[in-house]
Amino acid sequence: MFKALAAQWQENQKQKRAIAAEKWEQEKRWREEDREEQRQKRAEDARQQQEQERERAAEQARREETTTMLYRMHLDVLNAAATVSYITLTCHEDTWTFLARRAFGTWSPEWLTSVVQDQPGQAGPVAKQATFKKNPNLSPGRITKQDSGMQTIEVSGDNLVTILEALWETAYGQSGYLALMDTDPNKSACAPLYRRFKAWLEGLEPGTVSKPGHTLVLDERLDTQPA
Repeated sequence: MFKALAAQWQENQKQKRAIAAEKWEQEKRWREEDREEQRQKRAEDARQQQEQERERAAEQARREETTTMLYRMHLDVLNAAATVSYITLTCHEDTWTFLARRAFGTWSPEWLTSVVQDQPGQAGPVAKQATFKKNPNLSPGRITKQDSGMQTIEVSGDNLVTILEALWETAYGQSGYLALMDTDPNKSACAPLYRRFKAWLEGLEPGTVSKPGHTLVLDERLDTQPA
């Protein structure tokens, strides 16, 4: 009887060891499966990250290519503006105020207030009241105030370049963050005005010795063909 009990105990221990070994093998397979699943997940995450990086790089390249193309077109516009001796710009005083302050800085009231002149030649800055980023050197007589708030300004090619630079920088040259942080309520006017100047420059015809300047009217109601 003792031998039978001992044999039964040994058999039970053998079965326990077999069950433990099988359990260990099963847990080992599970761990291997978990490790394989983690490896596949890491590989997929790495693949997706690489794909995202490639997409970001491609998008950045497209943006840089677009920016380069736009700037080359902008340089063509500046080159055309620089060869103009002067233009006679006719626009409302508010439009000129917007252009002048953005391009040149703070102007004196005499330049900005719509007052019909008592006599010709009453225009130009008052030095102590004007703070220029760049002095446009508009001597007396080059700004003529008209009725209904309209003004005629004789703008040199050099000043035209400065105006175009200021308009382009706000409309197209800023990064998304800078454009978002620009609180100027009139910034939406920069792109239309820039395109208007650009179209005008593209349509220019050569002048003559007796008439070296050209005329641009910033008013959709009026004829704006180059003169």
